[in-house]
Order: sequence, then structure tokens, then C-alpha cells
Amino acid sequence: MKNKTLKPKINTDTLENGNVYMFHNQAFNINLFVNANGADQAMEKFDLCCFNHRENWKILLELGCQPAESRRKK
Repeated sequence: MKNKTLKPKINTDTLENGNVYMFHNQAFNINLFVNANGADQAMEKFDLCCFNHRENWKILLELGCQPAESRRKK
């Protein structure tokens, strides 16, 4: 049986003002990080992986403003 090569449906080489999306598999505690321009593109890239049991996956977004320092710092 010959392996089939899938051609990406989206341009995976360019990002304008992208974000990092994390897909978390709750059943196996696996994280997949994806750079994408919006949630739709992140889900398209996730679909390229052809994972089974999509109900086990949750999507999370990295925000631009992350807490960097403790507020108690003097």
C-alpha cells in the first residue's frame, strides 16, 4: 500500500499577525502547538493532521499580554 501525500489547503509558510494556538488532547495529555492567522486557519492546520476522536481535543489561544512579573515585587 502506497502512502498518499496530502497537499496543504492553506499557505503554511506565511503568517501576518498570527497567534499560537494549542490543541490539547484530554485523553492522552498531548499538546499540539500551531501558528495561525485566526482560529479558522488554526483548525484547518489541525485538520491536516487527520487525528481521530476529535471530541478529545480542546483548543486554547496564547494571548499577547501574558502576566510576566509578580505584583508583590518591591
